[in-house]
Amino acid sequence: MDKTDFDIAVLVGKYLANNLTEEEQVYLNEWLALSGQNRIWFRKLTDENYKKEKIKKSATIDVGQGWQSLQQKRSGKRKRQLWIRWSKYAAIFVIPVFAAWIVYQQSSRSRVTESPAQVIVAGTSKALLVLADGTSVPLEQKKQGVLVEQNGVKIDLKEEHIEYENAVSVREDELIYNELIIPRGGEYSLTLSDGTVVFLNADSKLRFPVKFGDTKREVELEGEGYFEVTRNEKVPFIVKTSRMDVLVLGTKFNISAYEDDSITMTTLVQGSVRVTASDNGMSVVLQPNEQAELEHGGNILQVSEVDASFATAWKDGRLRFQEKPLHEIMKTVARWYDVEVEYMDEEVKNYPFGCNFSRHATIEPLLKVFEATGTIGVRVDGRKILIMRKK
Repeated sequence: MDKTDFDIAVLVGKYLANNLTEEEQVYLNEWLALSGQNRIWFRKLTDENYKKEKIKKSATIDVGQGWQSLQQKRSGKRKRQLWIRWSKYAAIFVIPVFAAWIVYQQSSRSRVTESPAQVIVAGTSKALLVLADGTSVPLEQKKQGVLVEQNGVKIDLKEEHIEYENAVSVREDELIYNELIIPRGGEYSLTLSDGTVVFLNADSKLRFPVKFGDTKREVELEGEGYFEVTRNEKVPFIVKTSRMDVLVLGTKFNISAYEDDSITMTTLVQGSVRVTASDNGMSVVLQPNEQAELEHGGNILQVSEVDASFATAWKDGRLRFQEKPLHEIMKTVARWYDVEVEYMDEEVKNYPFGCNFSRHATIEPLLKVFEATGTIGVRVDGRKILIMRKK
């Protein structure tokens, strides 16, 4: 057992004791994301029945003798001072750690023959690029290269990003459009012809001209996107959704406009934007850390002060929410992990939760965090997440 193995066993021991710091949780999540074997072992150890059995057995273990044996394996001699320092924490810390180590040792010996358990992994960078002639290019299967559109525009393909040549020089009636479609469980980014960078979240679509016209820059969004718009006061940038339009000159902002959500939201990070309701033309100008909400079926734009970092956390690889109803959080989780969520008790949908979790880890540790509140129970059945009220 090397130092890395022991460190992970320590973290899992602290997880069992509900004593992980946020930094330790991040480290554990990163280790879980490294391999399927790591996730198999974690699932096995944290299974409720298996955990109870091992913790019960650990109560009969001589912790002092176990630590001495472990130290002798690592250094060949007993270090009395280290043991004295550790013995103070045996009751609250060493026993769960040692239990984790025992299971790890047993699990390690059987890894070769153990059949893999199903693990729900996080989404990845993948998308479908639809060219003007209808040709579809699956980007998750493409290596670096260059595509050429009908009008000669070059599209630079990268592993997780595509880039269009810098060009704003055509008439509005000459525009040629592409679409970037992000499936559930995917994300992707692109640089438009004016240098504007767009990050697209799971289950989203962006329709855009391969070259912008000389009077306006206009794109159409379904789903969620984060925009870093290149400033050009002579040619305004417009994002159109089914319910609101956002007009900017140069700024950073996030739009969430999923058709199956009850609200369309624009959150401003930097600069200034004008948000206009499509139905009645009502408009508001946002300042940084303000959010405009338009309820579907309504006609009033509601503006509130927010911490914009929560709206953009997905772009930075986080699942970050503060006091949000469970059904709102799980809708985001379902898109990213490509799972179905079913509520066995309707009342739990509105239970408030918060989290700050790596969106590149597997889903199981996140669900464990929700369960640890003692208010809900969670069961995974294939790619279906069943959520019920804690009895």
